[in-house]
Amino acid sequence: MNNFFIKSNFAKIAIIITLSILLRIYYFYYLDSWFDEWNMLYTVDPNISNQETWKRFFGDRGDNFLPEYYPPLNAFVLKYFLKFTGYYTESARIYSLIWGCLSTVLVYILSVSISKQRHDFLATFLFSINLFLIWQSSEIRPHAFVVFFSLLNIILFVKLINKKLNIFFILFYITTSVLMLSSWPFALCIYFGKTLYISIHRNIKKISLIKFFLIFLIILILYILINYEYLIYHLQRDDHYTKLKLTFFVNYHFRSFFASIFLGAIFLILFAILFIKYIKKNIYSKDDSNILFYIIISSYFLTTLYSIFKAGVISPKYVIFILPLIIIWISYKIKNIKYGLAISYILIFFNLVNTSYLFFKSPIDRPPFKKLINIITKSGTLNVVTNDNMVFNNALKINKTFSQNKLVLIDIKSQTITEKEFWFVCLNNARFEFGNALLPTRKECKIINNNKQFLEIENIEISDFMLKRFIKND
Repeated sequence: MNNFFIKSNFAKIAIIITLSILLRIYYFYYLDSWFDEWNMLYTVDPNISNQETWKRFFGDRGDNFLPEYYPPLNAFVLKYFLKFTGYYTESARIYSLIWGCLSTVLVYILSVSISKQRHDFLATFLFSINLFLIWQSSEIRPHAFVVFFSLLNIILFVKLINKKLNIFFILFYITTSVLMLSSWPFALCIYFGKTLYISIHRNIKKISLIKFFLIFLIILILYILINYEYLIYHLQRDDHYTKLKLTFFVNYHFRSFFASIFLGAIFLILFAILFIKYIKKNIYSKDDSNILFYIIISSYFLTTLYSIFKAGVISPKYVIFILPLIIIWISYKIKNIKYGLAISYILIFFNLVNTSYLFFKSPIDRPPFKKLINIITKSGTLNVVTNDNMVFNNALKINKTFSQNKLVLIDIKSQTITEKEFWFVCLNNARFEFGNALLPTRKECKIINNNKQFLEIENIEISDFMLKRFIKND
């Protein structure tokens, strides 16, 4: 009987993890890239030197200037991943997908570590179908990478405060801590939360302050030494696009974290009730879930403080690492309240409905590259002329279907058009920049029409793009 129970539990978690992977792959399959990802892809070109990568990281875009503000660690890891898998948008997305899928396993391990119950599946299931996390698992940005290392580090921290472990484990913990902090500056919130937790729980958990002081000091010194230039560069920045607004104090990112106002409100109200109901236990008890609580609260506190006194950093993506912790904390706490099982089923139901209904309704409007390339390929005219910047041109040509269909890119800013027939592709008032506003056609999209050498024979407008087919005027 016991053997059957173990096998049954293994089957359940295997099904949940498989579901998580399939949902992320399904979303990945239909996804196009957008502006932020174009810049990331331009930076991590595996065919250039590391010196050139650093130039691009600090803003060199060939024909314009736009610096990156995320730490360079993920960029270089992705660059070398693309060396082996091929320099394609799809390969870069697979990279993020891997970290996103692996994080599902870590959520299960962390929730088991907190609850001490091997059949604790609720948090893992809610994580698997969380729409915000599904979206971010395919984003060509550091977010999935950050979530993975944050979860891994917290798992190791839970073990470290509960057991006497050898020097090799401590060294591994230090390494993952430095990696976590080097992957995202806001991961310092995790560091702060753990420090606060140890300071308050040192007696009840019998924690050696000297031991942890030395470990944390080594981590901090290594982090600063490795990331000194980046920290100076980042701290000089006194402006962010994510300003602190009063609406933040209404939803605390929950609207974004759970992809809708309705579901975000359910989780926020539940979080508030569980916090107030068990306020003493949440602040001071042997319960390991307090670690998650301290990290969550510290993250909100520090980002709000930084936004008030330095620069606005109120974005759900900046603190994405607290979303799995919120899910695990709520899933664990509702087991101790009346009707906890019923509430669990309600959460599962509404999450499933929310994910099913909003699956492809990402808040970011992405230019339909796949549709664009499909139109061009079907026409039989394989020459593609652009008048856009190098970042856009690069993003277009590293789509795998662009290469597979043997399309040829011609940049008229640096090349002469000698082809008798071609498509002119123009990014026209992209939604990610202008929203759905009705604007006149950009003058850049009319540049070929002003050239009497060419005759326009076809004109197609799709979201974000204007496509014009030309032949040479004999």
